[in-house]
Amino acid sequence: MNTFDLTGKVAIITGGNGGLGLGMARGLAKIGAKVAIVGRKQEKLDKAEAELKAEGYEVLPIQADVSSEDDVNRMVAETVERFGRVDILVNNAAISWGVPTAEMSLETWNKFISINLTSCFLCCKAVYPEMVKVGGGKIINVSSIITKLGFGKLVHYAAAKGGMDHMSQSLARGWGKENIQVNVILPGLVDTEMMPCTGPDKIGGIVDYAIKKSACNRFGVPADFEGLTQLLASPASNFITGSIIVADGGLSLAM
Repeated sequence: MNTFDLTGKVAIITGGNGGLGLGMARGLAKIGAKVAIVGRKQEKLDKAEAELKAEGYEVLPIQADVSSEDDVNRMVAETVERFGRVDILVNNAAISWGVPTAEMSLETWNKFISINLTSCFLCCKAVYPEMVKVGGGKIINVSSIITKLGFGKLVHYAAAKGGMDHMSQSLARGWGKENIQVNVILPGLVDTEMMPCTGPDKIGGIVDYAIKKSACNRFGVPADFEGLTQLLASPASNFITGSIIVADGGLSLAM
C-alpha cells in the first residue's frame, strides 16, 4: 500500500471548504497529505478547518479568489511558507447555474470562463515551479460530465469545463518531462451545496430522473471521490496522465 502513501506530501484543494472539494481534501489527508483548503467564504473555511482538525488532519485554510492571479500566487506562497512544498493541486473551485443562451450577458459568460477555466490555468501555472523543485507533482482538474453531454442552458458552463478538459491534456503533454501528471475527473450528479440532491433545496425532478437513469441507481456523495482522488494524487498513478475519467455512477451511459 506504499504506492498510496502521501506522508510528507502537500496538497492544495481549491473549493476545498465544502462539498466535493472538502471530500477530496479529506481523502488526501487520510493517506498522509497535509492539505491547504482554499475558498472565498471565510465562514465555510473556518467550519471545514474545524472538521478536518477534529479528525486529526493537518490543514491550512486560505481565503482566496482563484480567478485573481494575485490571490492565486499568494495561495501558493502561503502554502509553501507553512508546509515547505507543493506536490498536489486539485482544481475544484467552480460556479454553476443555468442561463438561456439568448438571454446571457457577456458579463455572465466572462464570469464563468474566469472562475471555471482561467482559475485552473492560473493555479496550474503558479504551482508548476514548486512541483519542479520537488521533482514532480500531481494535478487533478475537476470538470463535469456535461462536457460529454449537452444541455441548452449550460452553454457557458460547458465551454469552460470543456476548455479545462483539453487544457489538461495539453498540460500533461507539456509537463510530463517534469514528472508532473495531469488528469481530469468528470463527476455527474453529486449531492453538494451547488447541486443539492436532498432536503428542502433539492433540485426538483432532475435528481429523481438521474437516479432512475443511473447504473448505480443513486446520486453521488463527496465520499465517493476519496478513492479516485487518492489514486490520482499518489504514486499509484505515475503512468496515468492526460486521462479524462468519468465518475458519474453510470449516468451518462443512459443519457
